Amino acid sequence: MNIMLGMIIVSALLIGATLGVLGAGGAILTMPALLFFTPMDEKTAVAHSLVIVGVIALAGWGVNSVRHPGHFSWRLFGIFALTSLPGAAVGAIAGASLPNGVQLTLLVTIMFFSAYKMLGKKSHQNSGESRLLVLLPAGFGTGAITGLVGVGGGFLMVPALHLLAGLPLKNATVTSLGLIVLNTAAAILALSVNQNWIAWDLPVLMIMAAGGVAGTFAAVLVSHKISAPRLQKGFAMCLIVVATVLVGTRLLAA
Repeated sequence: MNIMLGMIIVSALLIGATLGVLGAGGAILTMPALLFFTPMDEKTAVAHSLVIVGVIALAGWGVNSVRHPGHFSWRLFGIFALTSLPGAAVGAIAGASLPNGVQLTLLVTIMFFSAYKMLGKKSHQNSGESRLLVLLPAGFGTGAITGLVGVGGGFLMVPALHLLAGLPLKNATVTSLGLIVLNTAAAILALSVNQNWIAWDLPVLMIMAAGGVAGTFAAVLVSHKISAPRLQKGFAMCLIVVATVLVGTRLLAA
């Protein structure tokens, strides 16, 4: 029990630190951590992940906004929110009705894709003019992924804000955190209204949320000493390992 508790805390610190520095990626480990270190089933883990990710992203959004005022883009936040909010609600409702195993398969696919993008070469930044016809579907897609598998979607939002809308990377990071808060809240609300099966584990929620917030604060305070590219590559390798373990345990259980 003590070992499992320690692993939950370490996972939460890592998730918070990655979100605090990169604004993306860390939340994708929340559901695997819940599946590995608690007795939760897949759908319960998704619901808990949404709450934990939302709380950690809120802390990251707040501390980044205080330390870097003016980096948050209300305009692009509004554009993304137009479609990401309904996307998150639709994704949450759809995920609750999917057969067991489908959400986990989607999560593993997203983890491998995210790792590939993190290890790949950077694309050139487009002009500063936002492409609404691209941003609106991107908003819906990231929201739907959030609701479906309980991740923040920042690994898609940050590149979209940076490359499609021409937003500087630091601004994209802070804006992404705000969108994650909004999307997770919409998904949780949709689940709460349409489902009554969720057995909330308050101790796990509080431990992981507190650990994640602590990791976020610590990472932001020392972010000037952290090499973001190195952290990104290291985290990508972590995603590959965790996704591979998930696939292996799934095959062994079959």
